[in-house]
This record gives sequence, structure tokens and C-alpha cells, in this order.
Amino acid sequence: MKPAAVSRGRARRAPVAWALCLVAQLMVLPLTLARAHDAIGTEARTSYLAKLGELHQTVQSTAAPSVRAAAHFQIGVTLDEIRELLNQDIVSHGKPQGLETALLIKQLHASPHKLLYSNQTRLYQANLSPYREAIALDARGAFVNAARFMILKGHFYDSFTDDPLQPLSQTRDELLAMIELGEALYRTPTPGLDVEEIGFVLAMHYLQARHSRALPRDKTSQRLAELLREFRLRHPQSLKLATLETLAQ
Repeated sequence: MKPAAVSRGRARRAPVAWALCLVAQLMVLPLTLARAHDAIGTEARTSYLAKLGELHQTVQSTAAPSVRAAAHFQIGVTLDEIRELLNQDIVSHGKPQGLETALLIKQLHASPHKLLYSNQTRLYQANLSPYREAIALDARGAFVNAARFMILKGHFYDSFTDDPLQPLSQTRDELLAMIELGEALYRTPTPGLDVEEIGFVLAMHYLQARHSRALPRDKTSQRLAELLREFRLRHPQSLKLATLETLAQ
């Protein structure tokens, strides 16, 4: 590639990187404000492990499928809460802080409820298995859309490093499954779920589909235009809108 072409490519990527970085900071800011005075101490560590132990007993029991499904969902929620704390430490300090945190990571790794660290994203990844198990056991449970939302969000943010249009290992089938999941959540809003985040991730997946040619370009461009128009109307001040518009250029 010629030097001028390289420069133009870098110029195009610069606002993209800036926009994604800004969105990432917005994602962790609420957690920073809420958890700035917190740490995983002995009480928190033992509480997390006790809760996961009780839930694991339930999922291994002969309880009704709906009861076991709800326990799987709560395992996912608990692991996500721990993961957010670990990742916030990494964002703020470069690594998880404290002896109790290190002990919790070790104990989780030795349990059925693992949180895997990615050397590529340099963050702990979402464990989506409990959510999938919950849906498989009780597809009509009250938690189902919340579980689907966590799968949609967890899969997307764990799938790339600095460029969401270049997923690390996402297959075409996985991308199409995420689009189908996102469309279902987008069409039937559920109270308590982040509709802005659903619209953002769904639009991002259509951008991935356009970039990778996983779907016909006319179809992706039309649906993307619809999503962007609706996003502008619903969330005109959102920095995620700036990200979408930058990447859609």
C-alpha cells in the first residue's frame, strides 16, 4: 500500500477508535462512581462463593425445571457482577487489586463457575453458559429476555479489541444468530432492559454484516438506515450514536 493510502486509512480509523474508546469509558463510568469506595473484602468474597454454592446445589437438584432455570440465571448475574468488579480494577489499575480478590479468582477457577481472562481484550469475559442453560430449561421464564440481553451484550463486547468491524473469531452463523436475537429484543421491548444498548448492539451487528458481507449489502444498508434513524429520534444526545454514525460512513 502506498504511504498516502496508509495515511488516509489511519485518518479514517482515528475517529472510529476515538468513538469506541469514548463509549467504552461511558460503560465503565457508572461502575466507577458506584464502586469507587468498594473492594472485594473477606465478607464479599465469602458471600459470593456461598451464593454460587447454593445456586449450584439448586441446578444440580431434582427441583422443577423452572426453579433450576432461575438458579442458572442468577449464577450468570452473580458472575457478571464479579466480572464487572474485576474489569473495573483492570481499567483503573491495570490488574485486579487485593489479596481477597486474588483468592476469589483462584477459588472461582477451581469451581464450576469460571471467569476466563482474555489475553486479547485484556479483560475478563462474560460467562454466557448459565444464561443459555436457563433459557434451555425454561424458555418462557420471566428472566428469559434479560438472559437474552446479557448474551447479546456479552457476546458483542467480548468479540473485539479496538475495532468492532474486525471480530476476533466470530463466525457468520454466530453473527446471524446475534442479529436474530437482537431483532427479537428490539421488536418487543422489555421493562428494565436498556433499549439504547439493544439498538446500539443490533446496529453494530448489521455494520459487521455489511463489512463481512454476511448478508446482502442492500438488506444490511436498508436495515441499518432504519436503525440509525430510530436511534437519532430516541437517543439524540447519545455518544453511541456518534459511534454508529462514524462507523456507518
